[in-house]
Amino acid sequence: MQIKHLKHKQIDFDKYNACIEKSYNSRIYAFSWYLDIVSNKNWEILVLDDYKAVMPMPFKRVKKKLFKRLIVQPLFCQQLGVFSLTKLLEDVFQSLITKFNIFNTYTYNFNSENTYFLKEKVNFKEKVNFKLNLNKPYDNIYNKYTKNLKRNINKGLKNRLEISKNIEVDAFISMKKTHAKHKIKKKELYKIKSLIIEIIKKEKGTLYGIKKEDELIAIAFFTKSNNRLIHLFSVSNSIGKKFGAIPFLFNTIIKNNANTDVVFDFEGSMIEGVAKFFKSFGSENNPYLKYRNV
Repeated sequence: MQIKHLKHKQIDFDKYNACIEKSYNSRIYAFSWYLDIVSNKNWEILVLDDYKAVMPMPFKRVKKKLFKRLIVQPLFCQQLGVFSLTKLLEDVFQSLITKFNIFNTYTYNFNSENTYFLKEKVNFKEKVNFKLNLNKPYDNIYNKYTKNLKRNINKGLKNRLEISKNIEVDAFISMKKTHAKHKIKKKELYKIKSLIIEIIKKEKGTLYGIKKEDELIAIAFFTKSNNRLIHLFSVSNSIGKKFGAIPFLFNTIIKNNANTDVVFDFEGSMIEGVAKFFKSFGSENNPYLKYRNV
């Protein structure tokens, strides 16, 4: 067993991406092209043998730490950690973590499949992430929706909302900029736009628009890698919220993917109201662990 630390320029990206693609716990956030966007190519890896397992490590100079170069979880990148072709033995996994602990860490999120070896460690906080397995008939899934969710979906049906896939990225950015609950920085909007463009280019994502009488009232972006369908971004204007545009869209996507091996990943959230909405679909919490060493 050999564990190496490779800087960005030393990585064999073909082998690295193949490991992420084929890993039993694959996440789109860990692909090299995704990390290049969210971390501005400031990331390195630990690699086991000939890419049997990898651990991406994004770096950033942190102002609060006198601009020291630390491992920092990037925005729009929910889960990283150790990715492997098969589930690692505990001693192998711990060897990677021991090597990881050599570096100065500020924040870092391990993927949900890594939790089995990390639960008893200090400096970890459990973060919620809701998922819904769609490997059952739609009626079975729908029956577990809450009454309030069903009412919101019916609003969309009664008001004849329409879903379109022919949405421009700039339309989403404009709506996000105008209707997001919190102000989004220009550089963050740029990264969101870059991610959407690249994911669509790689045929791993879809930008959905929800319209009422030809007026765009909500937009959501989903990315799909392997069998995991992730709700990455969404936004509604006041009309979209009034007529349940996002619940209407989510339900349509769930209905279209029922009876398959697809996992609908809501991606979060620690915000009580958002978590309540995600849980209303009958989803289950699939937590991951955030490491914070401040």
